[in-house]
Parts: sequence; C-alpha cells; structure tokens
Amino acid sequence: MTVNLPQNEILKLREKFYDATVTDVIAVQPALWIFRLKPDVGLSSYIPGQYTTIGLGFWEKCVEGNAPEILKPSEEKKLLRRAYSISHPVVKPDGKLYKEGECDFFEFYVALVLVGGETPTPPRLTPRLFSLKKGDRLSLGPKVTGHYHLKKPYAGNQYFFFSTGTGEAPHNAMVWQLLSGGFQGPIVNCVCTRYRIDQAYRAVHEKLAKEHSNYKVIYLATREKDEPKLYCQDLVEQGLFEKKTGYIFDSKNTHVYLCGNPSMIGRQYPKPKGIIEILESRGFTIHTPARNGNIHFEAYW
Repeated sequence: MTVNLPQNEILKLREKFYDATVTDVIAVQPALWIFRLKPDVGLSSYIPGQYTTIGLGFWEKCVEGNAPEILKPSEEKKLLRRAYSISHPVVKPDGKLYKEGECDFFEFYVALVLVGGETPTPPRLTPRLFSLKKGDRLSLGPKVTGHYHLKKPYAGNQYFFFSTGTGEAPHNAMVWQLLSGGFQGPIVNCVCTRYRIDQAYRAVHEKLAKEHSNYKVIYLATREKDEPKLYCQDLVEQGLFEKKTGYIFDSKNTHVYLCGNPSMIGRQYPKPKGIIEILESRGFTIHTPARNGNIHFEAYW
C-alpha cells in the first residue's frame, strides 16, 4: 500500500522525528552515493569502525523503479531504520588529512537496493534515502556502537584491511585514524568491487599511498575486461598479496579486518573458502568480545 497522509501531518511527523540534516550528497554513480549528515546536537563520540542508524518515515516517497510495498496501517506514522557503518572522507578539500575533531559531519557510503516488478515487498530504506537532496532532513540514531574497530594501535603491529563494495566504509575511518595519528607500521587497504566506477575513494587512497611510505592500496574490479578476475581471498591464498605489497601475514603482529561480502570473509564451512579459513590455517584466530584474536570481521548480509 501507499501512504497518503496530508502534507501538514507529514510536516509534523518530520518535525517530531527528524534530528539531522543532509549537508552533502555525492553521487558516485546512480546506485552508489555518499551521504554527509549533520546531527542537530553535534557529533556523538565514537570509535572509527562503529555504526549508527539512519531513519526515514514510511511516509516518504521512494525513487522510481521500486516495487510496491507491503505496509501495515500501523506503520504509516513510524520510522524505517537501518544500521550503517560510519565512513570517513579521510582528507579535507585541500588534500590534507583531517585532524581530530575537524570533521563536523557523519559520512555514509550507501548502495541503492531496488527490487523491481509488481510483486509487493517489505519496505526498504535505500529507495527513500536516494530521493534525498542537500538540505533535507532525516533521523540519525541516538548512539554509535559496535565492536568492529581498531584496538589500541601498537607500534609493532601491522594492519591489513579487506573489503567489498560499501564494506570499505568503516575501513576509511580506521585508515584515517592510523594515518592521522602518525602510525608508522605497515598498513594495507584492499578493496574489491565489480567495476572501477564503484571505487568512490580510490583517488583519495592512492594519493595517500604516495605520501605515506607505510601505506599501500590494492583495488580490484572483477568485471573489468582489462583486469584479471581476482578477489581478495585470491590475493591471500595465492600469495599475490605478499608480491604486491612486500608484507607477509605474521600471526604474531598482524591484525586483519574483513568487511562486506560473506563469501570474501568466510566462515561458511566447508565452502566457499574465505579469508578466515585461509588465515586460520596459518595460525590466525578470530577476535570476539570474549577472546582476543587477530581476525576481525563484519558481514554486510
């Protein structure tokens, strides 16, 4: 069903629920946007890598191409929320790294999820998000939380990040934390997408890699005809990671962060083999809130 509330009632609901403003929208491509949001009360303190929620009313319109939605009458005046990892722009417009406290907005890296056709589906947030423009209002979660973040960066450690698609978001924040904090140990950021056009932060990271000798980046595009079809797990299993970076996986001092597609991450025993399985065979262990380890992961579905 479609929500058909009077405009004055919609304005009252927005006034009641919305507490943040869209300060910028960067369209990487039609189905991949970067949103910058500024809370009315200022930014909550958080640890890079954590997440919060974004909310919009069920009454808000969706972009074209979205299938009809199944909506209960009791939901008409409620919010539709979803958790998103907080990304980071990493550098200011002048190309210099942001300093602690300089960034006055939250950045989110979001892919549009549309289900076409005429078969009704449950309501989804992204078709509503992608109808927003600069200056529009929305709801931002009251707190930032999550266990997927850097522990205290020790000088003797090295940090390797692997992500697919928008799973790069929390790694942007972590890389910024390391570089802006003056960390001198090895850092590698590997990102896998279908096409190069999906690599929103590539220019930023490649520039930083030229400026910081301890930082290396690898971008993979699996559907580009002029590139070999390689996934993050291929780099690890086939030894290509070491050849490209000069760094080795040493379970004594290496922390590995995995975010995005579960097939890349692993833990879907016995197949497909992901990075977790590959590294467990080399002495790495999964980190949990109850047990220290050196494999940290966050699956996006």
